[in-house]
Amino acid sequence: MSARLLLLLCVLLPAALRGQQLSQYTQYVFNHFSVNPAVAGSKDCLDVRLGYRKQWSGFDGAPTTGWASLHGTITPKGKPFQKNKHGVGMFIESDNAGHWGYTRLLLAYAYHMQMSQDYYMSLGFFGGAQQMKFDTGEALAVQFNDPALDGKSSSVVIPEITPGIWAYSKKAWAGISMHQALGNTIKDIGLDSKLARQFMLSAGYKARIGRKTALIPCMLTKFSKGVPPALDINAMVEWNRQFGVGVGYRNSDAVTFLMKVSFAKYFQLGYSYDVTTSKLRLASSNTHEVILAITPCGKESASRRAINCPAFD
Repeated sequence: MSARLLLLLCVLLPAALRGQQLSQYTQYVFNHFSVNPAVAGSKDCLDVRLGYRKQWSGFDGAPTTGWASLHGTITPKGKPFQKNKHGVGMFIESDNAGHWGYTRLLLAYAYHMQMSQDYYMSLGFFGGAQQMKFDTGEALAVQFNDPALDGKSSSVVIPEITPGIWAYSKKAWAGISMHQALGNTIKDIGLDSKLARQFMLSAGYKARIGRKTALIPCMLTKFSKGVPPALDINAMVEWNRQFGVGVGYRNSDAVTFLMKVSFAKYFQLGYSYDVTTSKLRLASSNTHEVILAITPCGKESASRRAINCPAFD
């Protein structure tokens, strides 16, 4: 590794990691449960998603994320349609960046209220634990008795709570959530630090442009103390709910390309490719993200539910 490249990594990587205490997803429109716990139970059937993201390919120690989620509705026996309903779910995530990494196990609950025939609003939260880890054995100390390594533990477990609000209909959605709401101080691993509360605001709309074609513009904005707001916008053209292609932009970071295809009745596969536009492009390649969704939803009728599967399928 050249001295010039080493200097670039030293300057850019800490700044990037400070702004990304949580994993970043390009396909948030296909993975809304990871953004907002109030999404739990927004479908009548079980929703299962598996994903993997390789960020900044070729960058030594770049973030790599794997996750799995499931959520569904609690339906009383013999009463398939409920004006108000309960949703439950679970989200598991593992993220590694260099010698740092974390694993989260979160349980979700959401209460959905029918505001009118065409609109629902839900309140929900994640509750669980996060294990943060640091591989001290692989760390290279610049000075003897580095305080970040001296007598420190290799892992720590902290509680986590994330509340959220979600509103949706057949054609639109909007929501806000607060991640790392407890603002935990991390001790005994590295130098003491504090997890910043992160607010995520998302919204989108499904506009029909033909009998089988729809345009879906959407946005995700992240706010956190000490870093500039992050804005992620994209638009996807969808045909017959079977195939979709889209393009997006993340401010000061990347241009993104997305694709989604449905197959075998209950399966959907999503893929995104990020072209890095920041200075990190000098030291890395681009980003790949894959999501597999399994949603065994049967044919619904008006007697079962006032609102069909939401626009963000």
